[in-house]
Amino acid sequence: MPQLTIENGQADSPGSVDRTRKLIGRPGKGFPALAGIWAGGGRLLALLAFLINAYLISAVFLPNLSEINAWDEAAYVNSGRMLVEGEWPAFAGNPLVALFYGLTYLPFAGSPFWLIHSISLARLILFTLLWLCSYAVARQAGGLAHPLIMVGLLFVSSIPVSLLIFPSDPLFVAMAALAFSRALVFQREGGLRNLTMAGLCLGLAALARNDGLIVGLAFLLAMPLVAPRESKRWKVFVASAIPFAGLVGGYVLAFGVLTGRFELGTLERTYDNFEAGHQIIFGGEGNLNPVIEAKLEARRVFGTPEDNRNSVLLAISRNPEVYLSRLEAVVRGLPAQVLAAYGKRTAVPIFLFAARGVWELLRTKRYLFLVLGAIWTLPVLSGLLITLFRTGHLQFPFYVIFLLSAVGLASSLANLEARGEQAFLGISLLGFAGYGILMSKPAVTFAAVVVVGALSISLFAGVSGRPDPRTRLLPLLLLFAGGLILHGDYPGPKQRTLGVEADEQAVLLMVEKFEPGTRVAAGSPGPIYAARMTYMGLTSLDVPMFATSEEFLVWADAEGIEALYVDASLSYDNPHYWQLISSEIGRGLERIFAGDEGNIQVLVMKD
Repeated sequence: MPQLTIENGQADSPGSVDRTRKLIGRPGKGFPALAGIWAGGGRLLALLAFLINAYLISAVFLPNLSEINAWDEAAYVNSGRMLVEGEWPAFAGNPLVALFYGLTYLPFAGSPFWLIHSISLARLILFTLLWLCSYAVARQAGGLAHPLIMVGLLFVSSIPVSLLIFPSDPLFVAMAALAFSRALVFQREGGLRNLTMAGLCLGLAALARNDGLIVGLAFLLAMPLVAPRESKRWKVFVASAIPFAGLVGGYVLAFGVLTGRFELGTLERTYDNFEAGHQIIFGGEGNLNPVIEAKLEARRVFGTPEDNRNSVLLAISRNPEVYLSRLEAVVRGLPAQVLAAYGKRTAVPIFLFAARGVWELLRTKRYLFLVLGAIWTLPVLSGLLITLFRTGHLQFPFYVIFLLSAVGLASSLANLEARGEQAFLGISLLGFAGYGILMSKPAVTFAAVVVVGALSISLFAGVSGRPDPRTRLLPLLLLFAGGLILHGDYPGPKQRTLGVEADEQAVLLMVEKFEPGTRVAAGSPGPIYAARMTYMGLTSLDVPMFATSEEFLVWADAEGIEALYVDASLSYDNPHYWQLISSEIGRGLERIFAGDEGNIQVLVMKD
């Protein structure tokens, strides 16, 4: 049995250390400072990469109201405000997200732009958290890849930014990634404390998104089976289960004591997403919001939530033929969605080297590594049940994919002069290039060409006969440069002025004109929450389809609606209601604000 050496706090096999040294050179030669930082764990370089990346995308941290997700992001920020005011969300409402945004709300509670400032702070914290937790995963490659390789992948990926617009996503991903890193430590070194930390983090992940229940339950079932033989299975289960069940069960119990309701609410939320998933085959008639029309059609073909007792499986059994049509459509569109989620350019090298990483783990018999990766990828499969994949859903296990890609990249570069390695990379990249040409996806072809170029130069440098150690880092630097090319432009810094854009002016007017909590009807909730008003959504299943504008006004008056906020989510996405509303401007409705050439309006009900 080969002895293990401990380097950077990790157990590395002699073979893997030799391959790494072959790639980067020994400390003190070539570039002594760089080699020393690399060999020492690369924390300084990782920090520098994070700071540079944060600067390059800093405009994301300073959004105007129009650059904020007016649905999920605004709703979660408002749930934080409501939590501060004493309203607890149910478990299915992702209470950890509400708590997080409650904390980011407090410093700006007195500002008319509290929602924007709260999101600015939250995005910066969440982006930092994603980097920290991803780096924690990167350090658990078990000697097969240096953490800085995954840092490079993070730098050239847009995923840490794109996750931010759905706030429950980054908080869930960060907690799940931290749990994954602890589970990797356990499968390599043992130690029940690592399992306890993993269970604790998965409990937090479940409080951030219901998907955490999927990973958590699979984790509890799998860990006793994959634990080292010397570990007692019941101790493994208890160490995993107590923190996870304590957090999840503790919140459900506390919420029940406070409200008298002891339900999770996950069935209702899953069923609602199942109805929304019907848009994969039903484009709607163009009168209402497409999601609302898809839900109405789903109720026609599958029955109502009450008919099915919020059971997706029962709904499917009522009309399996239609469900299979949905499933076929979502599977057919999945490759394009994966490309979009991981970047049309960057997805090619990421998944190519991830496949190589899987092979390296199989070759070195690190099967438990792969088992854990599969467990943490399980939430993606739920999209097949509800036939609904959002970009963020596919990005949930990005840290698993990136870690496999880092392992594969390190293995490929260490064996780049081998004929078999060259054949694998060459055939794979030619295949991607051909796919891009045949399917009219130039971004895929471009990615394959860039990677071929970087690897070709690396191979030439490696076999040129020059023993200079300074060339040892060249392959990674070339591939990093290729990644920057594939990434494209960064948004860079920006100067933000609030209160100038039309939607922000409308918010200020509503704050001045109406009392907090005033009922305002709108298409999307963002500006209404920003003004601390009560959102009365016109894109809702319980809003009738009115035949005349007079009927609409009678309904609005009965609902206590005092004003209407008009933007594209109403005028463009819901033309039926907009036609009724616009015909009453100047009669039953008075316009008190108009901006952006009439695209933003505030209307009040006439007495």
